[in-house]
Amino acid sequence: MNVAIVLAIILAALFGLTYFTKRRFGVLGLALAAGDILSQLWAHDLTPIVRNSGFETTSPPLVSVVAVGLVLLPAVVLLFSGPVYKKSIERIVGAAAFALLALAFLLPILGDALVLKGDSATVYNFISTYREWIITAGLGFAVFDLLTIKSRRSHSENH
Repeated sequence: MNVAIVLAIILAALFGLTYFTKRRFGVLGLALAAGDILSQLWAHDLTPIVRNSGFETTSPPLVSVVAVGLVLLPAVVLLFSGPVYKKSIERIVGAAAFALLALAFLLPILGDALVLKGDSATVYNFISTYREWIITAGLGFAVFDLLTIKSRRSHSENH
């Protein structure tokens, strides 16, 4: 399958999931960063455990499936609770930012798992060129988004 199609499907799925749950990008963006760290630390160690539990793939390699799962797991857990957006435009921007940041974190894993040649390699290399910038901007936006969350204050704080 063409890498551009795979990337578009991943982007659309992540965008839709985030848009419909209305969750704020800040929390989810930092969860992706945590998932990326967990993936780098544990994917290779957890792969034999997953294989021994009866789950096996050849294409993509099981280690890639485990790595993708670890990157996305913290964010997926947070899709079920946490702060939400109220306005539609905020939901669109947040969902787009989440999908793009997730893709940037998943790009090296997908590059190892997919066959890259011809136009597929060109698309992958183009996105890969800007990966560090996407992650930097995404994490900066995530922190900014967290800073803009208004927390409720109890009226009895002064007592």
